[in-house]
Order: sequence, then C-alpha cells, then structure tokens
Amino acid sequence: MGIVSLILTVSVLLLAGMAWRLHRYPGGWSYAFSGSHGIDRSGLDRERRAVRQVRSRARRELAVAEGRVARAEQAYRSRISTAERRLKGLRRSGNGALLSAMGHLSLHEHVVVISGPGTKVLPLGGAQVQFEHSPMGNHIYLRRPDGVHWESYATGEHSEDSVRRFSVRIENQVAKENRLLTERAAAVKRAEDELKEARADTRPADRARRHLSAVTARQSRDRSLDEALTRLENARDRWQRLTGRRPPR
Repeated sequence: MGIVSLILTVSVLLLAGMAWRLHRYPGGWSYAFSGSHGIDRSGLDRERRAVRQVRSRARRELAVAEGRVARAEQAYRSRISTAERRLKGLRRSGNGALLSAMGHLSLHEHVVVISGPGTKVLPLGGAQVQFEHSPMGNHIYLRRPDGVHWESYATGEHSEDSVRRFSVRIENQVAKENRLLTERAAAVKRAEDELKEARADTRPADRARRHLSAVTARQSRDRSLDEALTRLENARDRWQRLTGRRPPR
C-alpha cells in the first residue's frame, strides 16, 4: 500500500469515527468530544450499556433453553430412527448367499430358488425335505404348508450319493433357518418393544420444553429490562435538555 493510499485510508477511518461519535452524541462538536461533557456522555453510555447487558443476558438464557429443547427433540427422533432401522433390518432377510446348486435347485441361506419358466422361491423356514431313490432316478421332495415341489435327477446325470448329499445339505440349512427364525422372532419382539418404548419416552423433551416455558414466563415477568429502558430514556431526556438533540438508544 502506497503512502497516499495509507493516508486516505486513515483519513476515511477518522472521518467515519467522528461521524459515528457525532451520531451517538448529537448536539455539536463540543458535546461529542470535549472533556467538559465527559460526565454527560458517561451517564448516557452507562444506561445504554445496562440495557445491552440485560438484553444479552436474557437472550443467552433463552438460547440455552431453546438449545436444550432442540437437543432433546433430536435425541428423541434419533432413538426412534435407530430402533426403526434395527427392526426393519431384522424383518428383512432376502435370499441370502448362494450355498449350493444342482439342476434346477439353488440353495441359498434362507430360500431354495427353483429356476426355469416361472422361477419360484421357496422359503426354507418350516420346510420338510425328503430324498427318494428309484429305478428312474433320484428325487428330492420339498414340502411346505402351501404345497410340495418335486425335483427329479436322472441317474446318468447325477449319482445317488451326490443327490443325497445335496438333499442333506438342504435339510441341514432348513434346521439352521428354523433356529434363526426362532431367534429372530425373539429379536423382533425385543426390537418392537424398544421402538414402542422409544416412542413413548418423551420425558427428556417434555422436561426441556417445561424449562423453556418457565424461562419464557419468568422473563415476561422480569422488569429488569423495563427499568433499564426507563433509566436510558431518562438519560436521553437529560441529554436532549442539555443539547436540544435527542440521542439514539
């Protein structure tokens, strides 16, 4: 920055400062700057400062109370959201990973998928598995309450031993799925109870709102600001009588 620019900047700042002071203490140069009116300016400033302090204290107290309500409500929503996600996750199973396949049957963690025209998905839970060997080939029967699926494997394509092992693997996975469903039912019940409890527990938010209401009610009854404003108006009256000009608050 050159010397000329520096001088201009300083000049502008000085002029702005003088204009601000003349605005705050109207009536002329003497009233705004001279030491003879320092006590008058100090009295006006003291009452202005008192009003600012009362207002600032009230705003801080109100902001703290409002922040407490906001945090309590956010915690309430977050707890419900967490419980809902947990419950949704427990209820959602899907097919699970592919474990084994033979012919049209694909064994997954939770289902058997039957490929072909009109692909079908059979849940493993509650299913019954039966292996049968006959001169025509090897057969697997999957029985569920809603029907039976029969899958046949020609001897020339799959050996009896391989089909039997596949059948046993399906049966073992059915047993595992039945245990999982029993455990999941209990977990779902716990998750439902947790969600119900989370929705019902509004106590922290209620306490925060009651505190906010108490702060608001107390501030509405508090006469500190009115008294500080009255003293400031009296100081402004005195300044106006002294200078003929009314100063800003």
